[in-house]
Amino acid sequence: MIETIIFIGLIALIISANLYNKFRLQRKNHAKLQKGIYQLSLLLSLIQNLQRHRGVCANLDPNNRQQQQRLSAEINSIWDSLISPEYDGNQTRLHIQKRNWEALAAQPENSFMPHCQLIEMLLNELNVIADTCSLTSTQTNINHSELWQNLLERPMFAESLGKLRALGNKAASLGYCPADIRVQLHYQLQCLANNSMDSTTCIEIKSLIEKEILEPEKIHIEPRVYFQRMTQAIDAQIQITLEHLNELKQVN
Repeated sequence: MIETIIFIGLIALIISANLYNKFRLQRKNHAKLQKGIYQLSLLLSLIQNLQRHRGVCANLDPNNRQQQQRLSAEINSIWDSLISPEYDGNQTRLHIQKRNWEALAAQPENSFMPHCQLIEMLLNELNVIADTCSLTSTQTNINHSELWQNLLERPMFAESLGKLRALGNKAASLGYCPADIRVQLHYQLQCLANNSMDSTTCIEIKSLIEKEILEPEKIHIEPRVYFQRMTQAIDAQIQITLEHLNELKQVN
């Protein structure tokens, strides 16, 4: 009788210990996921503002300096929030990227390619954080194809639009489209045509650029108007990704 009671007690203890360990693991994974979602949100905000900074720098009007400085201050603030011992990506790589930004911000003239290279590195960080925080491997309650499309592929699509915004904005600020910009615009439009993420947006942007930037001998659209129209398309893509992140936050 005593042996039976002891045996039952041991079984109950083992079950309780397993349940407790399972609960602790769930809490740990939940905290890990929430931290990852927060870091992804910061990265997306950083990328979005860097894209805007690139577009503003492409406009050769000296009056844009104040807008550049305002964006730089916002970007610096996001960097400060992102860089911490809690960051789940590669700390060394992130610090290198921040130094690249500081060098770029100090000399923003002719900075199209440095912007693009920095943004590409940060887009790769989205993959790193998503993997590190198990969003792309261990979650069984999410649609993985939808996750990859909205969280990792859509920001790349937005970056294609961002490049077109910067190039077209520079041409609009000049009042004509030089040969080198024309070549880059055609290349980026071809890349856009090969992307099936949002066909409606692709058609609208292609029409805008051909009609307002590439076809006219003298460009009449104001750089500010072109920038705003492109920004609306880009922000719409980023917003979809942020909404998806928010859904993941609620689920987990």
